[in-house]
Amino acid sequence: MARFDFIISRRSDSDVYELWRADIDGPEFLSPVALNPQARFNPAHQIAQIGSYLLEWGPMMLETYQPSFPYRLFKFDPTSPDPLAGRAVQKGLWSRSKFWAYRPDFANPNGASEGYNAATDLRLLPLGGFMLNVIAMAGRATYHLWNFDPNPLSQSDPLAAPYTPQGGFDSIQQGNELIAMGNYVLDRVAATGDYRVWSFDPMGQPPLAQPAVQQGRWSDITADHRLVAMGEHVLDWTPADRQYRLWAFDPGQANPLVGPVRSGTLPEGFDAHTTLLTVQPPLPVDKVRAEQPGTMDFMRSKIKHVVYLMLENRSFDHVLGWLYEKDQPATFVGHDQPFDGASETMFNIDPTQGNKKVYLQAYKNGATSETWDTTDFLPNDPYHDKSDVLRQYFFDNRNGYVERAKPDMGGFVWNNGVPEVMWTYKPQQLPVINGLAKSFAVSDEWFSGMPGATDPNRAFAFTGSAQLMLNNWQNGNIYTYWADFPRRSSIWKTLWTQGITDFKLYHSVEWLGFIHTYHLYLEGQVPTIDKNKERFLSDIDTFKAEALLGKLPAFSLLEPAWIAPVGTTSYHPGADLIPGERALNEIYEALRASPAWNETLFIITFDEHGGIFDHVPPPYAANPWPNDVNDGFAYDMLGVRVPMILVSPWIKEQTVFRAGGGQPFDATSTLATLLQWFGVPRSRWAMGDRVQQAPSFERVFQRSTPRDDAPATFTVPSDVKFPAQSDGDPGSRVSDLQHLMLPYLVQHLARQHMNPQEADQVAKDILAEATDMPSLYAALDRFAKGLL
Repeated sequence: MARFDFIISRRSDSDVYELWRADIDGPEFLSPVALNPQARFNPAHQIAQIGSYLLEWGPMMLETYQPSFPYRLFKFDPTSPDPLAGRAVQKGLWSRSKFWAYRPDFANPNGASEGYNAATDLRLLPLGGFMLNVIAMAGRATYHLWNFDPNPLSQSDPLAAPYTPQGGFDSIQQGNELIAMGNYVLDRVAATGDYRVWSFDPMGQPPLAQPAVQQGRWSDITADHRLVAMGEHVLDWTPADRQYRLWAFDPGQANPLVGPVRSGTLPEGFDAHTTLLTVQPPLPVDKVRAEQPGTMDFMRSKIKHVVYLMLENRSFDHVLGWLYEKDQPATFVGHDQPFDGASETMFNIDPTQGNKKVYLQAYKNGATSETWDTTDFLPNDPYHDKSDVLRQYFFDNRNGYVERAKPDMGGFVWNNGVPEVMWTYKPQQLPVINGLAKSFAVSDEWFSGMPGATDPNRAFAFTGSAQLMLNNWQNGNIYTYWADFPRRSSIWKTLWTQGITDFKLYHSVEWLGFIHTYHLYLEGQVPTIDKNKERFLSDIDTFKAEALLGKLPAFSLLEPAWIAPVGTTSYHPGADLIPGERALNEIYEALRASPAWNETLFIITFDEHGGIFDHVPPPYAANPWPNDVNDGFAYDMLGVRVPMILVSPWIKEQTVFRAGGGQPFDATSTLATLLQWFGVPRSRWAMGDRVQQAPSFERVFQRSTPRDDAPATFTVPSDVKFPAQSDGDPGSRVSDLQHLMLPYLVQHLARQHMNPQEADQVAKDILAEATDMPSLYAALDRFAKGLL
């Protein structure tokens, strides 16, 4: 995507400021933007970008009454004639004690004259969805990490509550200049040229985690040089001669400033009184690229609603391995290697049976029947903790992970002790999920986040890391009190920081009294959402109703019904898959019937493989946070391959998509795609290195016009537990979905004409009259016209 960078130049001796458009690759590095000649900004005030907002704060005032700092939070509009005069989202006064808290000067207990208590300079460093407050002295630097919540719903303090306790840095003090670089902080001592690169981790205490990622000394960047963050670059300039160099920032290099990628002379007027601030507003859609299928701008212009359903614990070979058994896909994206499916030549060794070969096979050879339990041959949940999955990866070489060997995928039978983990389904046994995969797009190179279980893998999918956990924590005290502890940002926290609030989480059931996804990955991160849960949390029935009405938010996350004796819709082993197939079909039908169908992307995937065989060796990957290590595991290896299906009328039938580069898709690719689709500049993501480097999947949208041939419905499977729902054409019957949704539709149509009881009776009358879908729609149409 194109860059969209601006630089604000201010002067310490004047309230006049200037705005410049920055173009790293253009003929002119900085081009002036015309402003109102009366545009002014107080030179004594500081300003920083956090998310898509600018936070302004002034020097301490009211010293003899109640020492305070004035603040204002506002949106930056580069098209405004006075962009620093934007309407305040929040404004007020921060008391000095808010940031200086309780700690007295040790050397001045009866009234400070220097050091901590005498400091009046409020230093705030924006880091993702957090603000780091640093009070530096000659021999100490005190920090406090604050949770940023712009709360556009009501008036409040955007730094209402600390996120972690106050503490001290052991390597930062007076004289250290801290420059925020996404999930990193560049720490420079100008007087000596010494530098360090710190990893910022909101879970850490301190949040600039030891050890430093890099450290060294520059010989060519002296105290005469000023450094300014510019997205994923660093601008280095000298006021004496206005010479600049632009460096790429790479925390993986011993010297993190790589290049320079550009150098030259800054405009006239830049001098020792000049300070620079780079601002990156949300990225606009490029009108030219918006007409080119396969580009992110095309996706942004055509897709207005993303619906994300994550199912449970099935591998790719197991569910979709026979999808293209006899034919080949019509469209490849990424590369055109043959579809990488299942084969009956694949096997594991069973050492308990004399090293017998256990071959992959199709359950009952793909047959279906209502005289047996067709789709539940795993009565128990196979092993899939981190230690189990590494055993499944490395059968021949038990030290494979330590030696960074390629997995042989030979340990599934050995680890689980049963041959059923080598069994698979044919498309006719799971016709809905296979039908959607073949009718739209499937990836055969999509991996879960790490070798492990549900919670850490869902954490990868929603937050970009495992939150430093190795296995599930969905039970007991750790689950109950998890939301009380600092965590890394979820996708919803990140979007909220950018001013994006058009999302909702829809759940099917509660898990131990909590809405699972909200409780583990969002609760406690955004106070405004916690106080207004009814606006952001709802149930699956409401989702279907809102889908049919075309009222879905921009981003919907769907939770299935977890493992239970009956009614499991998550596809989890230990339960019949037919309820999951039927639930998936109902969601698809609701989306396809929506007036917003042509603007919708439906994502269907699984969190992890659940201990079930897949033949493709997962690759090693970026550690999500540089210092992440737990029990010898550095979170630097992908999990087992899982199904990933994309459904949209802008996708060609029978598409197979791959990343196409050296790095395949994994769970964090959805995060990378969503953030770009919402127009969030990459340097503002701050969700860790795995997300930062993840390939996105916008190339899957290859059609220049939307399809009108999407399957109306799929024949849902049946077995002895769940017999066929009806005879005849499944597309014409009045289904359970219509019985569920019709009262919502009638009440919506009649909300200004009759009370809920009357509307409910109308719905019952229509359902009693309807014999099939055409007669139901005709009755509903007559009712709607009668209200006009």
